[in-house]
Amino acid sequence: MAHQAIYRRWRPMTFDDVIGQNHITKTLKNQIMSDSVGHAYLFCGTRGTGKTTCAKILSRAVNCLDPRNGNPCNECEICRGIIDGSIMDVTELDAASNNGVDDIRDIKGDLSYVAANTKYTVYIIDEVHMLSTSAFNALLKTLEEPPENVIFILATTEPHKVPQTILSRCQRFDFRRIRPDDIIVRMKEIAHADGYSITDGAYRMLASLAEGSMRDGLSIMERVIASGGESITEEDITAALGISTSDSVFELTDAIISGSGSGVIEAIDRTLSDGRDLGQLATAMLSHFRALMICKLTDKPAELLDYDAETIVRIKAQSEKLSFEKIDHATTVISQAMADARTMRSQRLIYELAYIKLARPETDRTPKGIMDRLSMIEQRMLAGVPAMAAPAADNSELIARIAAVEEAVKKGIAPQAEVSPPEPEPEPEEEPRGKRLYVPIPKDELDFEYPTARLARGWNSTVEIMSQQNVAFVSPLKNCVVTFDAEGLIILVPEERYAFTQRMSAAHIDEIRDAFRKTTGTKYTIKIARREDFDERNIINPFTLPKSASGGGADTKKESSGLAEFAKTFADIVKDGDRFIPNVSVADAGEQTEMDDSDDREEFLSDAELRAQEKEIDSEKQEEPEEDEE
Repeated sequence: MAHQAIYRRWRPMTFDDVIGQNHITKTLKNQIMSDSVGHAYLFCGTRGTGKTTCAKILSRAVNCLDPRNGNPCNECEICRGIIDGSIMDVTELDAASNNGVDDIRDIKGDLSYVAANTKYTVYIIDEVHMLSTSAFNALLKTLEEPPENVIFILATTEPHKVPQTILSRCQRFDFRRIRPDDIIVRMKEIAHADGYSITDGAYRMLASLAEGSMRDGLSIMERVIASGGESITEEDITAALGISTSDSVFELTDAIISGSGSGVIEAIDRTLSDGRDLGQLATAMLSHFRALMICKLTDKPAELLDYDAETIVRIKAQSEKLSFEKIDHATTVISQAMADARTMRSQRLIYELAYIKLARPETDRTPKGIMDRLSMIEQRMLAGVPAMAAPAADNSELIARIAAVEEAVKKGIAPQAEVSPPEPEPEPEEEPRGKRLYVPIPKDELDFEYPTARLARGWNSTVEIMSQQNVAFVSPLKNCVVTFDAEGLIILVPEERYAFTQRMSAAHIDEIRDAFRKTTGTKYTIKIARREDFDERNIINPFTLPKSASGGGADTKKESSGLAEFAKTFADIVKDGDRFIPNVSVADAGEQTEMDDSDDREEFLSDAELRAQEKEIDSEKQEEPEEDEE
């Protein structure tokens, strides 16, 4: 008889033989005993966890002539016929190689025939996620309304690739990874039955290498048996598989902890001399640093790690010498080295440099390397060991340097070789936002009757008049916060309206300014700013300004006497009185002034020159009546 692999020869024949999936086998047995079997099942889980095995057991159990507590008897003619393949009512399809729509159509064509020998026609579709989209669509209607005596059992390792329409029509069972202890129990049963002698340490190593897959564990065991004979030890496993021993992993870790670059080189050299693979060593180192992290963070590592008590004690002792930053740094460096080694010719150099970086973190200028070094310094300081070559009597400078480096790392700045203690810098004076926009007014001149203040108070009325004059795009400027400065008005637009208002006003600012000057009879300008960008200290409320000491009597009379002259000059504005809102006077709209956008201060006259001009005007007025009499 031809040789048959161990995992095939020892495949479970009943639900009770399935290891580590009691939550599934119990449910299936209850359904069979209560005659409530579903029409479609979906078995999900990683490789080697028993999906196909349970599917085959279920196909026999639903058709068995003498079921025993939900299990198939495996002795009746139906069970024996399904096992040897002589009964064609149970079909197993590999969707990896039969994934087309025609394969599913063949199944649909066979559904019209009643089972020849069994109660149920069972279709087992393995790796169902490999079906094409059209094949899934062809299967969809059949899964929803299958014939009365047809059962579909779908198995997949990637359920996320199965369409939701398929998932919703199936009873889903998720197979878990098998615990190492369960794998060891099953291996011992098989080894005892076949006459193999395997040590407890070898069992534990095989279970760890299986990574939750019963099939992988049995395949590895068979390979080791073929290499080392019927008596198997841990050394036989490492020699047969070319993996690193725990001693080499502990040796390399000790060299990293002690900061010995030569120790790292020697450990790698011994690994290569023993015929071990550096990639396998890197994988073992990652698993070891995970164990170190667990021992460092938990009080009961034995419940989370698949090691014997002696090994856990050794791991615990090493973890006490390592900081969490070192473990984090190590996993990053080793993972990067494994990725680089796939594309580099000199793998040995890549791994040597990686482990030396861990032993001497001062050679690694990455943020994680710097944090690793800082954690080492902190540990030495807490232990009372000098962190540097200098005496540890005064650590103030060292603490300041560490603080500076930590701050640089947080900000993502590469630290320099020498970091000086941070010196306090004088706080710069805060410049008002909108400084270029705002032209301040002397405080002694600012009062209720200031010209631009009066313009600001009548802004909404001015906008209304400008709107009646059909000035384009002036409406968005209404009902905004209005302040002023020495040059004119500043319209503060809120954030939610700023983009539109700024775009419109920027395109027509000259038209708006021209209309404003014609409406108010002034040459003051208009500026527009975002409300959030303008400094609160520069916002002036024109309605709350103090009134002048004289109560505005003289100025008011002067303005009143000038209304007639103003009306003559700007007759087109005040004509018929229909251009102004009733509650806004010409005086409130603003007086005409000599101020210009050019801000040319040289055009203004001095006080002496102004008094001289006033005298000339008075003398001319006195002479005019005399000329009339003549």
